[in-house]
Amino acid sequence: MIFLLVVIYAAFIGLGLPDTILGAAWPLMRQDLGAPISAAGLLSIIVSIGTIISSLVTPRLIRLLGTGKLVAYSIALTAIASMGYGFAHSFIFLCVCAVPMGIGAGAVDVAMNNFAAIYLESKHTNWLHASWGIGATLGPAFLSVSIFAGEGWRGAYELVALLLAAIFATILISLPLWKKTEAGNSVQGAPSNNSNNDIAPRLRDVIRIPGIKLSFMTFFFYSALEISTSLWCGTYLIARGFKPETGAICVSLLFASVMAGRIISGFFSIKFTDHRLIYAGIFVVIAGCFVLSMPLPLWVMPVCICLLGLGCAPVYPSLIHATPARFGETVSSQAISIQLAGSYVGSILMPPAFGLIATKFSVHLWPIALSVFVGLLLLCVCLLDYVTHRKLNKSYARERVMDILHEISMNDLKRIRRMHKKKKKH
Repeated sequence: MIFLLVVIYAAFIGLGLPDTILGAAWPLMRQDLGAPISAAGLLSIIVSIGTIISSLVTPRLIRLLGTGKLVAYSIALTAIASMGYGFAHSFIFLCVCAVPMGIGAGAVDVAMNNFAAIYLESKHTNWLHASWGIGATLGPAFLSVSIFAGEGWRGAYELVALLLAAIFATILISLPLWKKTEAGNSVQGAPSNNSNNDIAPRLRDVIRIPGIKLSFMTFFFYSALEISTSLWCGTYLIARGFKPETGAICVSLLFASVMAGRIISGFFSIKFTDHRLIYAGIFVVIAGCFVLSMPLPLWVMPVCICLLGLGCAPVYPSLIHATPARFGETVSSQAISIQLAGSYVGSILMPPAFGLIATKFSVHLWPIALSVFVGLLLLCVCLLDYVTHRKLNKSYARERVMDILHEISMNDLKRIRRMHKKKKKH
């Protein structure tokens, strides 16, 4: 199944490719299209709304099409949207292309994360999210190469579209392997239960499952923490006295530390559970926020930024991978879709909310805002573990009681057989 793993990693890299180009290319794009600088926010909102809607519909599509076909079609949709970006000659056409961009991204995100959580080991979930970071890093690099080659920002989107088309073709070739895995064969020794053949519970019924709402809030505050960290990091460092170019390097260090942290946490996940990695990451972030808020020399700031990145690294993948164990494989796709919806809502609402606070008061409140987000994240994780562990422990207790009764019945049967043999001898 090595080929399937390669395809899955390639799909995660492809998922990250178009995500970071817009921010880097927008200064050139708005000049060519005659759009105001604030119009990028509208594009981002359209993509996010499409992603939220798509993520909530995806569980039903997984059961209808299977994960392989859904990922293939979604990658194709993202490739078409990227090609549309490359050929766009008006801002309105960009807005039209932003709709399939968001729908495709949301479907791929939920389908791939659900597949990884059920059929792959925790280490692969961490490394897959690190692969997304590779794609997110390559996007701006493609933009630079395209500009140097004289193709401008359009060439970068066209190149991304071609790469996504190649990934789409590869997924089509690998469809039998996806079907085989979902039919009961696991990849790399993961659990082999097939949840896709069960009757799909309705979304409103899944929401009533104990812990689902807490799970939504957990991802809400995690994304608020991560996006606020990446969005306002450079502004805060410049306000503390860094030069703009040094601040930009520190932002790059943040993304690099997240990617490196997920590679490292993949190795740690071989020995440690998802829950331990989640708490370890949160406490590293708390340490980074604490040091960041202290009046220390400027050279300490990049170290704190790296701590924030390393702390965030294992939290998201480990929360995703723990979902089937928390709620069961039958509702895993619905649970992950609700979690990712919470993540998208948090990334839309909370960073602009801090922007308003920074405008009215001071950007120096950034470490305090991060401390609030990570504190609420820790509270949600603790409550979520309490609710779901209690449910799992009850289930385990019932299973253990049945095992004990079975052992007792087998022992009684053996005792009766021994007595019967003794009677025959006499």
